[in-house]
Amino acid sequence: MLRSCVVQLPFPSTQEPDRRLSDYYLDYDRAFRAFFPEYFIPSDGLWEMPLWVAHLTALLDTAGIDSTFQDLSRIPADVTACTEALMSATAPGDLVLASPLAQNLRLALDVAKHLEAEGRRVVLGGNMAPLAPEGAVHLVHRGQLDTAFVRRLAALHGAGGGTSERPSVRGLSKDRITWAPDYRHLDGYGGKVPLLRLNASHGCLYECAFCGDAWSKSLTLVDKGALAAEVDQFAERFPETRLIYIGDKTFGQSREAVQNLIDVFRDRPGYRFIAQTHVMQVKEWVIDSMRELGVIAVELGFESADSQMLKRLAKLSRGLDHYTGRIRELSDAGLKVVLNLMGGLDEETEESHRQTLDWLDENSSRLWLFNLYNFVPYPLVPDFPRLRDRIFDWDFSRWREDAPVVYRPAHLSPERSWELFQEKVATAHRIVRAGLPARPDLLAAAELEAR
Repeated sequence: MLRSCVVQLPFPSTQEPDRRLSDYYLDYDRAFRAFFPEYFIPSDGLWEMPLWVAHLTALLDTAGIDSTFQDLSRIPADVTACTEALMSATAPGDLVLASPLAQNLRLALDVAKHLEAEGRRVVLGGNMAPLAPEGAVHLVHRGQLDTAFVRRLAALHGAGGGTSERPSVRGLSKDRITWAPDYRHLDGYGGKVPLLRLNASHGCLYECAFCGDAWSKSLTLVDKGALAAEVDQFAERFPETRLIYIGDKTFGQSREAVQNLIDVFRDRPGYRFIAQTHVMQVKEWVIDSMRELGVIAVELGFESADSQMLKRLAKLSRGLDHYTGRIRELSDAGLKVVLNLMGGLDEETEESHRQTLDWLDENSSRLWLFNLYNFVPYPLVPDFPRLRDRIFDWDFSRWREDAPVVYRPAHLSPERSWELFQEKVATAHRIVRAGLPARPDLLAAAELEAR
């Protein structure tokens, strides 16, 4: 019987967190916990369960592949330590499956070299896997996990490696996800994570050039029975966690997916939800459905107030007035609005940045929180082929959404792009703090940074 070991790698501490971002997220945490008192930030380990482990575990079961789980997130990000742990947990011929991020891709590749030499077969997935050098691992998987992928894994017994990719079929997929993720390997996270993530659909129909999920170009629905089975596991394994993040990239792209969520939770009171969506999906029926389900907060991407810039980046939009109107409708419906605010984009200019800051100030009364990101050109981002020649830093440990860009933007120097991002951080901090008890020390510091 083919055996497998699913691995959560540690994350190297490559640099100190940016002080201004850290200060901002302290106040973010205060605002969030005032509304969600059950929320907490874990003192160690991961703040969210590695959901891909549960999905992969269930798929391995369908192929008759035995699986174990090694959570290395709490050990040093050291090649020797990780290799020894995995050598002890596996035998020659076993599959070792990992989904590294940018910061631990080099660690994954270095560990894989030792494991492959000792007869293990390393399989990499995730948004950085396509950058693994040829022959560095046994198999590279790009795209969504599905039964075709695990059939390929089963065929690896006595076969060669290579690459695996689920072909993109534009539009609503005829396939359904009929299996529920299996959380048996993640029981140890019970009571140690502040929220759970649940998907009623996977993929996205929008094709924003800067988005790491745009590669799918399709939407695959989760069968209602599979969705209910997953929530049953929530109730059994994580009974104290009642805050759920709806992982659908764009809530409202499918009426059926939304209705499935409502139906599954109709007789399960006590849960509260955070959803994310695209401004083009903010419609009356979507807002009504959010309220019926119990959504408290809604995340919206807001990359820039410059509509022409967004058009060049393939972000579908009807203009700034339309966006402002949708924000007003969400706020008036009693939903908390969280903007996913991104800096470091290729098309950003000094003027588009100023337009963005002005818009944030003008609409500050309707904005609750901000998730702040600086753009990283991950290989599954549609713009990656166009930007690849402008990437000047291939040390993946520095590919961070809280650090300066690693490529040369079209209209700004990397250094100036980072300065503008810091101005966005200061503006967001000032808006968030306005609803909190006064802290003159941080207020003065933020205003100084803004100047």
